[in-house]
Amino acid sequence: MKTLILAEKDNQAEAYAKALGTYQKVNHIYIITETPYLEGEVHIVAPEGHLFEYMDPEDNWNLDKLPLLDFSFKMQLKKGKIHQQRFNRIYREVEWADKVIIGTDSEREGERIAYSILSRIPDGIKKISKRIWAQTLSPRGLREAFKNLKDPSETYDLYLEAEARARSDWLVGMNLSPLVTLALQNQNVLAKGKGNSLSVGRVQSPTIRLVCENDTRIRQFQPQPYWKLFLEDKQYQVSFAGTEKFESSEQALQTARTLDRVAEVLDVVEEDVVKAPPSLFDTASLQSYASSHLKIDTQQSLEILDKLYHEGVLSYPRTGSSYITVDEFDYLVEHISAYKKHLGLAIKVDYLEPRQTHVDPEKLDEDSHYGLIPTEKLPDLSQLSKEERLIYETIVKRTLLMFASNYHGQTQKVVLGNQGNVFKAQVKRTLSSGWAEWHGTKPKNDVQLLPYRVGQKVYCLSGVQELSTKPPKRITEAELFGSVLKKYGLGTPATRTAIFQKTLDMGYIRRDKKTGQLFPERKAYVLVNFMYNNEFSNPETTGGWEDFLHQIGQGKLEPGEFVDAIKDKLREQVEAVKEGGHF
Repeated sequence: MKTLILAEKDNQAEAYAKALGTYQKVNHIYIITETPYLEGEVHIVAPEGHLFEYMDPEDNWNLDKLPLLDFSFKMQLKKGKIHQQRFNRIYREVEWADKVIIGTDSEREGERIAYSILSRIPDGIKKISKRIWAQTLSPRGLREAFKNLKDPSETYDLYLEAEARARSDWLVGMNLSPLVTLALQNQNVLAKGKGNSLSVGRVQSPTIRLVCENDTRIRQFQPQPYWKLFLEDKQYQVSFAGTEKFESSEQALQTARTLDRVAEVLDVVEEDVVKAPPSLFDTASLQSYASSHLKIDTQQSLEILDKLYHEGVLSYPRTGSSYITVDEFDYLVEHISAYKKHLGLAIKVDYLEPRQTHVDPEKLDEDSHYGLIPTEKLPDLSQLSKEERLIYETIVKRTLLMFASNYHGQTQKVVLGNQGNVFKAQVKRTLSSGWAEWHGTKPKNDVQLLPYRVGQKVYCLSGVQELSTKPPKRITEAELFGSVLKKYGLGTPATRTAIFQKTLDMGYIRRDKKTGQLFPERKAYVLVNFMYNNEFSNPETTGGWEDFLHQIGQGKLEPGEFVDAIKDKLREQVEAVKEGGHF
């Protein structure tokens, strides 16, 4: 039996070879003559990513030729000698093999890379026998993956989803980019000539719109003053804020004059607070943390995650889950001491049972990937760059916090009444810091609980405080990845970084290097203003389409149905612009 494993990258292929046993490398092919995991000789080869791409359309920059919908989606080998050499090498290896195991990245795009290549080789599809679904490239992770090879049918729907994404994105870009550009040029809004074209993307355009809308709210914001009363208990140095807002200082002062020197305690509520350690990182939350705390932008942090994954020291880098299974929890427990010693960490381990806040196999992402965690393989820290070490240490620290004790504290809410006016104060007390001691954040306003009781008379000073409404906060790169894109369901852990980077490269969005704040350029407003009533710039609509795409990956929806629906919408949009000059 002769088996070929189709990896995605050469370092991935090498990791497979090491896990299988003794190997030789000949002409970029890893050869294993004998392994306990597979029968017969095994060869491993990698294309280094996509080898095929859709053929370029003809005349899509001619408004009369739009919409471009009857496209065959034929793929062609990428230009360049290196791509031809890689394909020829894989072609020969598939011919040699009796069976093929797909070993590209364990996600939808990895499926697409494999099927786009194998479908262009005689019997390439027929020879597919198994699928490697590796969560890590560590020796332990790969041994588990080879022991539990999947049937290719289990992941084939992810290929269909990836192809539906690619086709719908291609249709949107190849129709709406020329349509919007030519329409605006005909209206003399956009200058003609090279370099002045606009790019429209199914996820890219809603992302640009969100940044523009945030900027508009900030620009249009007019601060509004308001006034609130307060009481101050000098004995315990506690300030009580009034619950009512006054629109004028006169009204506030008039009410303040009616207050007595003595207030009455109306209510005292004390609650115990127990907080479990923070969740493990998924890709987006790690990128958000790195951007805000480590000053490492989202593209660089993803590149570092990729590198550390391929070195076998971190789990799969593109995950939408912050949970793990019991298997991962157990191996992490075994290596706690090694992690602490390797990084010189003093985190106290008190909790060695799985918490539901961290361990739940039902909450892995749709590709069955779990949260970002270290593997059993420890990196040579001296060989890591400063940024790589920061990312690695951040993930290991967050993982180890899972084994620390809970935070325990108390809150006390006290309500005072004075001449029908209500005033409130709240204090917090830490009983046991637990994981928070090593998290880098100290509890704010940590004081002893106050000895108030209902019905008690409290002597207070009163006053009026002038306040002002605050403008909306400007979206930062950290917030975009940490909450905004997730909220609207825009993109996936594997695509968001590239989409955001394109908005920067195309000159739609400017990122402040110091603060990470995002500012739309004039070009962004030109695009968004023209497309404002268009579904393809609407975040909610695009998020809904993501749900349909996920259903394809789950085998619940035919990919052709989704692509045909996109075609119908594009046909309507193009005709509307051609007839009326706008959407």
